[in-house]
Amino acid sequence: MQSETRICKNCKQNFIIEPDDFSFYEKIKVPPPTFCPECRLQRRLAWMISLILFKRKCDLCGEEGISMYEPNVPFKIYCHKCWWGDKWDARDYGKDVDFSKPFLEQWNELFHETPILGLSIDTITGELSPYTNQCGHAKDCYMIYYSDHNEECMYGFQLTNNKMCLNSTTVLESSNVFDSSNVFKSYNIIGATSNNRSCLDCFFIRDCEGCHNCFGAVNVKNGSYVFMGEKLPKEEYKKRLKKINLGSYEQYYFWKEKAYEYFKQNIPQPRWETQSYNSTGSYVFKSKNCTECYDVTGCEDSKYLMLIKEGTVKNSYDYSDWGLNAELVYESGIVGENISNIKFCHESGFNIENIEYSKLQTGGNNCFGCVSLRQKQYCILNKQYTKEEYFKLREKIIEHMNKIPYIDKNGNVYKYGEFFPMEFSPHAYNNTFANFLFPKTEEECKKDGLQWYQSDVKEYPITILASDIPDNIKNTTDEITKKIVGCSTCPKGYKIIKPELDLSRRLNVPLSRQCPFCRIGDKVKKWVSQMKQVDRICDKCGITFKTHYSKEEALKIFCQPCYRQEVY
Repeated sequence: MQSETRICKNCKQNFIIEPDDFSFYEKIKVPPPTFCPECRLQRRLAWMISLILFKRKCDLCGEEGISMYEPNVPFKIYCHKCWWGDKWDARDYGKDVDFSKPFLEQWNELFHETPILGLSIDTITGELSPYTNQCGHAKDCYMIYYSDHNEECMYGFQLTNNKMCLNSTTVLESSNVFDSSNVFKSYNIIGATSNNRSCLDCFFIRDCEGCHNCFGAVNVKNGSYVFMGEKLPKEEYKKRLKKINLGSYEQYYFWKEKAYEYFKQNIPQPRWETQSYNSTGSYVFKSKNCTECYDVTGCEDSKYLMLIKEGTVKNSYDYSDWGLNAELVYESGIVGENISNIKFCHESGFNIENIEYSKLQTGGNNCFGCVSLRQKQYCILNKQYTKEEYFKLREKIIEHMNKIPYIDKNGNVYKYGEFFPMEFSPHAYNNTFANFLFPKTEEECKKDGLQWYQSDVKEYPITILASDIPDNIKNTTDEITKKIVGCSTCPKGYKIIKPELDLSRRLNVPLSRQCPFCRIGDKVKKWVSQMKQVDRICDKCGITFKTHYSKEEALKIFCQPCYRQEVY
């Protein structure tokens, strides 16, 4: 079989389907895609809520709580206690298949009628860390997103197996981390950026590995007592550090700005990968034979993956978020933990197999077009069938989807083999990760039949400006937790919670002057900039290679072999 160039039905640009791609589609018995990889990713990310949370009453118990769904969206939203409870059965909302109209249209009707989970958190997280979303196994955490197995972590995104992590993103197996991104297996790390691992007691570092007691270090491997690029004797390093109090907001940002200006004078590591073989993309760890994969760990023989926090993932395509022992996953988002043969699904996992076109499926196997089913099998549109009835009806539905497909507002045809249309998403487009990577205007969203969220900034009775917070954390009393602080970046007011104040004191770092959404959002925007590849020319050997650093982000750059030879 040879490569084929096709035209994307959505953006009308050319894309290539390779022989290995055809083999994968044949293996899982799906037709080749009609959307290009970028449009497929955008379509999945339009279902992936970003950092916003709302107050909303549970439609079962009536208690007001926190939800990822706006109060006025026309869905039945249950709190985590009710949704995970045994007072209802999703099969009660089951429907017969109507062969006179598109199957996906019928699925969308079921989606609006069946109760769905207001926050994607497990029961442990719901009890111990209720102000989180897309999280599991969280203890004493607050406002962290798309994270797992954390304790005392606050205001972050993509945190895995951490303790005492504040205002940080993309941190793995670390503790005592503040205002940092891309930190792995490290302890007591303050103000780090862009790729640091196995480091200890370091401040304002970039592209460092195996370092300890460094301040303002870049491109250092197994180094110690480096201060703003200068190697010092141990006692001299300690003497200089003693003169600096990073618990002072003024001093903290003075040194942060100075260090980051110093970073700009140094060539960044063009591509960060660890123990990976024959893989392309960005931030590929412990993986092999992976193509166009971004921020993934423990993946094999896969293509177009993103945000796989925990492996192992094998033989999967077009898969966004989660992982943990998954194989044969295709065109799905937020699925994982012991799953196999999952196609066109969202927010589904925990021991599932042979599931298609389903949302919030937990446990079970052989279900097609279902919503919120738990530990069930042989269901279609939430209606129970026998094994023989199920497989016979499934084939009939696939044939029907190809004969009477769903057609979206832009005229895109959805036969069997396409993920859910963006216009079905329960979230406003500008509140999803799609808008981070593929931004749209309000007018464009309306034209495409997508929702748009108009933020209603409430007039909080702001009692203190961010600039009036005491400069030094040691001079900040518990009284600050009773104040409503005016964000230094946006018009919102916010509160400093006592656990944040206590953790800041323990880490000896200043309180943020930004509201939670601004401080997390800034870090997420940096993460987004890493989820791409651009062509660059090596400034040493002259070859063309791929990196996530644009000209604006790094004026001078080396290819990976030259970087290792000359810098690292």
